[in-house]
Amino acid sequence: MIHEKIEIQREDSEYKATLYTYFLDNSNEMHPEKKRPVIVICPGGGYEMTSDREAEPIAMRFLAMGYHAVVLRYSVYPAVYPEALLQVGETVKYLREHANKYHID
Repeated sequence: MIHEKIEIQREDSEYKATLYTYFLDNSNEMHPEKKRPVIVICPGGGYEMTSDREAEPIAMRFLAMGYHAVVLRYSVYPAVYPEALLQVGETVKYLREHANKYHID
């Protein structure tokens, strides 16, 4: 598994989000060079926190089903709407830009 911690920051924002990747390794035994869909998990918490129980356990479930997964720990209070939503957009942009590196479909 490729597990990385990546900082996501928009150019016009003081807030940072953290992206945790859970990408399945391509193995000669398991379809080398296979591209997989990726699920972006945004753990809930009322914009005051991001819930641990809605993060890594959910990612592991999707991994077991053959998907790549990422958990976005988006900015919460004192950040306000639409900061978290814009960070999701930056995350999707990052994943698209790095799709070949991570074998994302």
